[in-house]
Amino acid sequence: MDRRTFLKGGLVVAGSTFAAGALGGCAAKGSSAAAKESEAATAAEWYGSPLDVSTLDIAETVETEILVCGAGSGGIMATAVAAKEGAKVVCIEKGGSSGSMKTYVGVVGSRIDEAAGVSVDKMAVLNEFTRYTNGWCDPRVARVWVNESGEAFDWICDAVAEFGVTPYFETDTGGAYHGCWPVYPLQHGFSYSYTDEEMAAAQEKVGDNADPSAMVQALPKASTYLLQKAVEWGADVRYLTALVQLERDENGRVTGAIADNNGSYVRINASKGVILATGGYEADPDLLAQLNPDAASIGGVSMAQMGCVGDGIKAGLWAGGVKDEIPTLMTFARAAVAPDVELGYPYAGTSCWMGDQPFLKVNMRGERVCCESSPYDYPLFVGTAHPGHKLASIWDANYQEHIKAFHTIGCSRIAPSETLTPEGNPNGEGLTFEANDGMIFQAIENGIIQQADTLEELAEKLLMPADILKATVARYNELCEQGVDEDFGKESKDMLALGTPPYFGAYFGGHVLCTLDGLKIDEHARVIDEAREPIEGLYAVGNCSGSLFAGSYPELLIGSANGRTITFGRHAVLHILGKA
Repeated sequence: MDRRTFLKGGLVVAGSTFAAGALGGCAAKGSSAAAKESEAATAAEWYGSPLDVSTLDIAETVETEILVCGAGSGGIMATAVAAKEGAKVVCIEKGGSSGSMKTYVGVVGSRIDEAAGVSVDKMAVLNEFTRYTNGWCDPRVARVWVNESGEAFDWICDAVAEFGVTPYFETDTGGAYHGCWPVYPLQHGFSYSYTDEEMAAAQEKVGDNADPSAMVQALPKASTYLLQKAVEWGADVRYLTALVQLERDENGRVTGAIADNNGSYVRINASKGVILATGGYEADPDLLAQLNPDAASIGGVSMAQMGCVGDGIKAGLWAGGVKDEIPTLMTFARAAVAPDVELGYPYAGTSCWMGDQPFLKVNMRGERVCCESSPYDYPLFVGTAHPGHKLASIWDANYQEHIKAFHTIGCSRIAPSETLTPEGNPNGEGLTFEANDGMIFQAIENGIIQQADTLEELAEKLLMPADILKATVARYNELCEQGVDEDFGKESKDMLALGTPPYFGAYFGGHVLCTLDGLKIDEHARVIDEAREPIEGLYAVGNCSGSLFAGSYPELLIGSANGRTITFGRHAVLHILGKA
C-alpha cells in the first residue's frame, strides 16, 4: 500500500438495578444485623477475598514511586505523564500488549476548540452530565473533566506530534438539541499520516486479503505512540504481569501491590501512589449478570475488551474502597437479533448501525411504545418492559434519505460528516452507507433482518400480529403527515412516513461495551472508603473508577467516557506529585 493518511474511526466493523452487594458488602446505616450479614455474604460471592501474602513465594521486589495497574487508555496516560514529570513509574499489564485510546475523546476547551472559534458553556455541560445521572454522581468529579479535559487532550497532542498525529474536532452536532436533549461540540479525535514502514508492517500483520478495517486496527494509534514516548521518558512497562492485590501499611496507606508474572509473584513497592486502571467487569458475563441483571438481559453482541473482569475493582474493595451503588453499562442499540432469539448471554446478535437510528420502534405485539428521538440506549431500557425484552425497528426503501435527515452524531452517524481535519481531509466520522448496506445485506442473508413487500408479510416474519403492525404504521404515518407526534413527542424532523416498499424490520439488543460503575473516587481520583474518606496512596481512573455515571451513559455528550479517562489519568499523577 502507498503512503497515505488513515483516519481513526474512519471505518467501523463490526436500567438501573441495585444489585445485592454492589456496595462491596457495606450495609446502609440503620439496617439490621441480619441484613448486613446477608449483604456481605452476597457481595463476597463476586469479589472474594485477598490471598494470604505470607504464603506467597515472592520472586522479585521492585521499588518505584508510582505504580500504574493496567495499560489501557487511562493507564497509558498516567504512565506517560508520570514519566514525563520525571517520576519513577512502573506500569503492569496482564495482557501481552497494551490497550488503546478509543476513537472519540470528549473534550471541553482545547486549543483546537479555540482555533475553530468554538466556546462551550462548561457549567451547562456539567449540569447536563449531572442530569443524566439523576444526581447520582459527584459533580466535583465531573467538574474536573469539564475543566481539565482540554489541557489533557492538548498534552497528548504535543506528546505525539512527532509521529504525524494531527488532532481534529467534530463541530457538527446536528443542532443544539436532539429531541429534548441538548448537545455540545465535544468530540475530538486524531488523524494519522503513516510512514511506508508502518503501512508495510500493518499489511504484513493482517495479510494480503484483509479488509480495510483490519488495517485500521493494525496501524498504530495515538495511545501506541504515547506509550512509546513513556518508555523513552523512562517508564518501566511490564506485560503479562497481572495485579493480584494491593498492600497496605499499619496506618491503612496503600504502599504497593503484589503482581503475578506467569506464575511468579512480584512485590512492587510504590512510595508515592498506586493508580488502578484495569477497566470494568463487562468481559465476565456471569459477573455482569449478577451485578447488573437489567443490562445483561438486553445484550446482543459483546464488544467488551478482553480481560476486563473487575480485577482492579476487587483489589480496591479489599483495600477498603466502596463501589458505585447503581450499575451502569455503556450499551448502544446496534445488536440485531433474529425474531426468535432471546437477548442476553450467550450473545447471538450481529452488529448493525440501523438500531441507533430513530426509526419507528415497536414491541413484539406490533405496538409503538416510545419516543425514538432519544439517546441510543433508551429504547433498549424501554424494551425491558415488553415481551421478549426487545423492540423492533421498522424502515422502508427510503431509509438512506431518512438517515440523512435524522443526522445522528458520534459513533451512530452513518452519513459521513462534512467537517474537515486541519489538513483539509474528511475527518472520518460516519460509518458510510456502503458499510451500513453491507451490514444490512449480511443480516438479511442470516435471517436476522427481515425484508418484505408488504407490512403484513413483514409482521409475519417478525412474529407479530399483522393487523396491529399495519395499524401502528398507519397511525405513525398520520402523525408524520401532520408534523406533530401527539403520541410520544418525537422530534418533528425525525417524523418520516413509511410507505415505500420493500419494508425492513429487525429486533435490536445492545452492544455490551463497558461497565462504568467502578470504585467511588473523589475529585482527585483518590479511592474513597465507606466513610467517604480518601484511602491514602490509592487512585482509580477510567472504567475502574466510579462516581460519575449512573444507570446509563450520556451518549449525546460524545466521548465523555474516554475524555474523563485521559483527564483523570493525568490528574491523578499530578495530584500524587503535588501539582494538582
